[in-house]
Amino acid sequence: MSLTSPSPPPPIASHHVLSVDVLRGMTIAAMILVNNPGDWTAVYGPLLHAYWTGLTFADLVFPAFVFIMGVSMPFAFARRLAAGASTQDLYWRIGRRAGVLIALGLALNGIAALQAGTPLRLPGVLQRLALAYVLASIAVIHVDSRRWFAVIGAMLLGHWALLMLVPFDGNPSGTLTPEHNLARFIDTSVFGRHALTIPNDPEGILGTLPAAATALTGAAAAAMIRRAASRTAGARAVGVFGAILLGLGYVWSWTLPLSKPLWTGSFALIASGLTAIALAVTHLIVDARGPRRWSQSFLWLGVNPVVIYFMSEIVGRLMDRVWIDRVPDGMTPKAWLFWQVIEPTVEPWTNASASLLFAIGYVALWVAAAGALYRSRIRIHV
Repeated sequence: MSLTSPSPPPPIASHHVLSVDVLRGMTIAAMILVNNPGDWTAVYGPLLHAYWTGLTFADLVFPAFVFIMGVSMPFAFARRLAAGASTQDLYWRIGRRAGVLIALGLALNGIAALQAGTPLRLPGVLQRLALAYVLASIAVIHVDSRRWFAVIGAMLLGHWALLMLVPFDGNPSGTLTPEHNLARFIDTSVFGRHALTIPNDPEGILGTLPAAATALTGAAAAAMIRRAASRTAGARAVGVFGAILLGLGYVWSWTLPLSKPLWTGSFALIASGLTAIALAVTHLIVDARGPRRWSQSFLWLGVNPVVIYFMSEIVGRLMDRVWIDRVPDGMTPKAWLFWQVIEPTVEPWTNASASLLFAIGYVALWVAAAGALYRSRIRIHV
């Protein structure tokens, strides 16, 4: 992790696309929103993850961030190579970034384990992000962009083959129930108590392969933008690409269910397709027609995404702890703020609306923090 004080964001150029920062910021805002309702017992359905199969808004948020990470790779690598960096230099930066992400992810898991009195969970959101980043980076650096689709197909089909064709622990091949599936078997065999098993760890070992494919799909979208004769043409190409991915994912879902816990290939394609369409729209509005005032807050979040996410998780977990032993009924700061301040204020509303209002307020807090970093020209590279 390093601190720099950059000048204000440069105009859109071949190595920097402002819409990528804006869309990245949107995903961070969505991650904070989904992870921090005021009351977990009163949450609107789209903001909850599907238990096993199906698709909700919440399910799309993390894959969208992985996809956008992939979009950034060709631009970032090209910028560094143009500045004189070697392939070895790129790998040094990739390894350092992956190491920092894994360390931060383990730190978050450590805090959660201390709060709950449970064993340290080894997989996690940032750990999966790190591993997907490494795998996708290898393809971006060493494989011609015209062959990335073959690599993506190999990753997704390889993951499908493992899930559907490999018997495990006395179960026949193709078993995909929450209690019995190859991904869960591998995670419990490798990590034991250090993995989630309800229904199974959503950031486990096997799902890293299609997650890397998701990142590489984002890189393919970036290649389309870089090759396009104009920004409008680039947005059009990415939009068509997204529609194709959606169609392929939908057809595949007839035989391979949509499942974020497994990160199935059908899920990866649909999540990537929707994100590609969102990128096309954002690229058309922000880059082709010029930045708009509404995009400023998302730009702030998108410039320092990992640190904002990490700190929002830390603060959120601290707010869920009882700070003073004599607090009546063991009320946490979050519970006090929600039940004593927000819920009575909006009492005519449903509890789910009050819960959403709390989450929106929490997002606003981190938008303000990101804005302060941006105005101070502080970018924390992770």
